Order: sequence, then structure tokens, then C-alpha cells
Amino acid sequence: MTRRTHTKKRTTPAAKPPALRAVLPVRPTTSPEFITEQQMTAAYTARLAELPLIPITAWTPQPNGTVRAHLADGISLTHAPAGFTAHTPCPNGAHHHTPVTNGQDLRNATATAAHCTDLHGQARTLTLAQAVATTADTQTLDVTNLRSDTDQAKEHPQP
Repeated sequence: MTRRTHTKKRTTPAAKPPALRAVLPVRPTTSPEFITEQQMTAAYTARLAELPLIPITAWTPQPNGTVRAHLADGISLTHAPAGFTAHTPCPNGAHHHTPVTNGQDLRNATATAAHCTDLHGQARTLTLAQAVATTADTQTLDVTNLRSDTDQAKEHPQP
């Protein structure tokens, strides 16, 4: 007699899906990966004009075709084909736009803006001393003098 062994069919366990790798985040691009001709020209011209050292990548292109760089003290420089313009903040809240050709012009523009007393369209707030001086300059008006200076009302013509 021959003996047969009867084996059960073994079921293989279900294959596990491959482990998913975490997707790496995409780094946002904050600036273009290239340097424009305007940025190079602005950096080179600023260096020749003895303006503060500003890296090429600090010059950001503007929609109107110019490039702008911000300095640490709140001043921004704009370079156009015509030259540089300094935008210096003044104590009254405005920005002065001054053409600049060299470092001395930039220092002069900064000093001029720092000593600005123009209100640039804002309402004027008087100090107490200014208010006293202003009221001393005014005179009181007498209503009787005003009435005597004006013509008396005329009667209406009768029809």
C-alpha cells in the first residue's frame, strides 16, 4: 500500500501594499532663480557712485521696470535708467523722493528729510505756546462796529 500524503493547500497571506514614502514638501520660491540685467546694473552703478554696498540679490525688480533696494535705516533706493532716487522717510510720516548721484547726495537727502517741518497735508496740531501766540495775534471784533459799517437793509419796492 502506498501511502499518499494529502496536504492542505496553504493560503499565502495577503501581500501588504508597499509602504508609502512621505512626500517631501516643495520649498517655496521667494525670488527668481536668476539675476536680471537691471539688478546687475543697479548694483554695479551703486558701487561706482560710492553708495552703500548692496548685494545684487537685494535689488528687487518692480513692475515698472525699475529695481529697488531697502537700506537698514528705512531708506529705499530706486534705480532707473535715468539714475538713482532715494526715498527717505521724514518725521511727519511722508517720504521724500530725492535724485541721488553719489554717497554725499544720499547723506544730504537723509539729513534734509530728518529736519523736515512740512506737514505734507496733515492737520496742524498746535502746542500750548503756539496757541497762546496765535490768540495774541488775533483781535476781538465789536458787533456794533460791524453793523455800522454795513449798509442798512432797504425796503422792498411796492408794486
